[in-house]
Amino acid sequence: MAKVILLYEDNDALRKSLGELLALSDEFKVKGSYENCLQAADDVRSLQPDIILMDIDMPGMSGIEAVKKIRMFNTKVAILMLTVFDDNKHVLDAICAGASG
Repeated sequence: MAKVILLYEDNDALRKSLGELLALSDEFKVKGSYENCLQAADDVRSLQPDIILMDIDMPGMSGIEAVKKIRMFNTKVAILMLTVFDDNKHVLDAICAGASG
């Protein structure tokens, strides 16, 4: 059975490209693709993903804050952070918030 993925990325071209790339595999099904993570907790509750791909830096709410909210009620979903930052602080903050990688 295909793994259900939710994708949160504010860059339209990157979000679309990742969705199209994942659609090429029968192993994954992108059930939601969003330009921000303001409703991420509600999305996770209703769509029950296996994997979340989450940008760290997004408008309205950071991916790190969204991870904290998700981890308050779901500790099992794999949350993989997407970032262009090359500093360790953002990555460490994401892991400390509960990101899987």
